[in-house]
Amino acid sequence: MGTTMTTSKHAFLLLAAGLVPPLVLAAGRAQAADEPPVQGEGRTLAYLSDLHTKVHRAWADSFLAMAAARLPKDHPVNLATRTVVVELVLARGGRLLGTEVTTPSGSSEFDTSALDVVRDNAPYGVAPEEVLSDDGNVHVLWTFARDDRQCSGLQVRDVQHPLPQAVRSLVAQGREQVAIQRLQTAGDEAREQSFSAFAWAWLDRAASDQGLAVAAARAAGGDHAGAEMLRQAVAQGQEVETAARGLARLAIPLCPLVKEKLEGPEGEARGAAVEALVFGLERECLPGVLAVANDRSAAQSQRVAAAQALGTLDDPDARKTLQGLAEDKSPGLRAVALLAGTRPGGGRGAAFRLTGLLHDPAPEVRGAAAAALLRAGGEAMVPQLFQLHKEKDPRLGESVAKELGAMNGAASAEMLGKLVHSKSDRRVRLAGARALAVRRDQPARKALGTLVGNQDAELRFLGSSELDARKRLAAASAPEGHIWRSSYAALAAGPGRIAAADWALAQFPKLDPAARVEIMAAWLAGAKPAQK
Repeated sequence: MGTTMTTSKHAFLLLAAGLVPPLVLAAGRAQAADEPPVQGEGRTLAYLSDLHTKVHRAWADSFLAMAAARLPKDHPVNLATRTVVVELVLARGGRLLGTEVTTPSGSSEFDTSALDVVRDNAPYGVAPEEVLSDDGNVHVLWTFARDDRQCSGLQVRDVQHPLPQAVRSLVAQGREQVAIQRLQTAGDEAREQSFSAFAWAWLDRAASDQGLAVAAARAAGGDHAGAEMLRQAVAQGQEVETAARGLARLAIPLCPLVKEKLEGPEGEARGAAVEALVFGLERECLPGVLAVANDRSAAQSQRVAAAQALGTLDDPDARKTLQGLAEDKSPGLRAVALLAGTRPGGGRGAAFRLTGLLHDPAPEVRGAAAAALLRAGGEAMVPQLFQLHKEKDPRLGESVAKELGAMNGAASAEMLGKLVHSKSDRRVRLAGARALAVRRDQPARKALGTLVGNQDAELRFLGSSELDARKRLAAASAPEGHIWRSSYAALAAGPGRIAAADWALAQFPKLDPAARVEIMAAWLAGAKPAQK
């Protein structure tokens, strides 16, 4: 080999041939005793120590020892201050993906030898989670030195992507808990924006047995990828509510999928067809729905669904039929028809007619009449509901709260505040708080803020969007919080989305797969399409 050395492989060949005297090996062992320890903690230290152990003999006991024994003292490789920093990129399983000199030593022979040592000793051991970067690989900066540091200078370089990209990558790798931790430590704005990336990435990995629910969840965010699956489900009468809601979100007509069954004989098929059209009735299916609504021999559930469907279409025949159904002997059907047939801004005539029904014996009818009164007359009708706090049946309060949630004035916000702080059924208090949560007007925000000290943990959670980050996270992390999906959905639909994101991140590990799909759908339904 003479006085020239180009790569460490040449040194290995000399050793293998027995051309390096035993004295050289002894010198290598003496040097190794002076090498400082590898630095790190826990599993990171153990991993780096394993890397070092695998390479040490080739670098210190072979290459450095051979260089000292065979090359002149003034050879560039033997310069005592010579160091090179090499970056390794390793797959989690230990495969070497790439090497690069990041800080050259000034000697190409020295640098090349360090690269050869790293490459020749691959593959390496399996990496623990602690050393993985956002891309799922390990990035190690490794200093190879000519002095007594030798090859002990290793450190992990944590390569982080911008948060949305990082979250997508981490979830795709199955590291969703790491993604959650990254989101939880981000600022409010970044966390809220990047939770959408988490939702999309998680749905991409969702199990195949959640196929239809996942397709509907994606549709909630405007994604047409599962539209054909949703069409087939509606056409076949399977999980109709889930599938039809997704198609309606995508503005895909439902009537062509169900028209034939709608016009067929009474039975499950016709019932499923009417159920689908609750989410949007097109004119070509109007005759079939009218027939079901007016068929006194039809199942009550079908006639109720028909009334709901008729309420989605502004048509004189639909309105006339709903007026007739509002006189039916069944309180349930009367209530649905009454509310479905009331148009916003219906005027004094409608208000006068509805006021008398506030005293109807059936609570369903009283609830529908109160909600319809608000729909027809707006904020001016709120004082007409002065007897609401005396009601014992929670269905009435729930109906009114939902309608109040669609309003934006001071009177309606005050009414919701009274419902929330009343001594009525807890269902009513929750309905009132959820109605406040979906509203974006200042009176509603102010009323919602009064919940932050409420004794009820779920009500506190609904008011938590008005809190600072620390208190908000505490409210979202309550042990029983995993059952608060309806309250989460209300926050996700309104201006308190950051509180909803905090809840989802805190509760996600406790939720079963179906519940996870449900909360992703609720989140994406309230997100801007551009956030995908």
